[in-house]
Amino acid sequence: MIFKRTIVFICILLLANVLKAQKQELRVLVLEQFKIDPSWTTTFDGGFYKGYNGADWTRWGIRNLTAYKLSGNVSVDVGFMYNRTATPDKVVQSEFRPHQSIKFMYPRMAHMSFSHRFRMEEQFYTYNRDRENKNASRFRYEIKTKRAFNTNKNIEAKTPYWMASVEFFFNPVGKMEHDHILFNRGRHGIGIGYKLNSKTSLEGTLFYQHTHSNTNFSDYSDIAIFNVYIKNSLFSRK
Repeated sequence: MIFKRTIVFICILLLANVLKAQKQELRVLVLEQFKIDPSWTTTFDGGFYKGYNGADWTRWGIRNLTAYKLSGNVSVDVGFMYNRTATPDKVVQSEFRPHQSIKFMYPRMAHMSFSHRFRMEEQFYTYNRDRENKNASRFRYEIKTKRAFNTNKNIEAKTPYWMASVEFFFNPVGKMEHDHILFNRGRHGIGIGYKLNSKTSLEGTLFYQHTHSNTNFSDYSDIAIFNVYIKNSLFSRK
């Protein structure tokens, strides 16, 4: 009962923050996972991002991630993402983003587990005109979980489930555009999913994202992100 009340409280708090956020972004993504063997997995995903209500951009991105399972609770991965963002004034930003991650599963319960992801990213930006190329780096920590609505079941075919996550973004050397600050962004999400069969899931998540621009913590921007995901492991091997 306490657990269910906590989830309801988190949903209400997140929704209140989302309603406060003026900018919005819709993300429609497709993911394909290929399990090479019990230890190695490679994933390809990509999609379309569209900003609304003052978020004047159109973006698409593609990414590859390859993971290796060190044990039942620990895995590492490396990956690369390309993002292309266009604004109404016809400025096009291209981002090239390699990353390295380590992930821990703890605690693990009968029908639920928590994932802790520590990720380092390097970002390289180029522009079609009027701006100098630049680069940056950031550190991300995410904790997330998901569970079937029927708390006595695992997530299997024909099962609806919910998801929750919290993620923090840091600048490892504290360098921002004009000032120096360690904390850059917080992203909090809650969503629902449905596992169609053993290989395919549909997920919808609502995120509230809070970003600081410099050391003045009153200088920030908020955005509500509506994330739609189609996840497949169509070509997986047993």
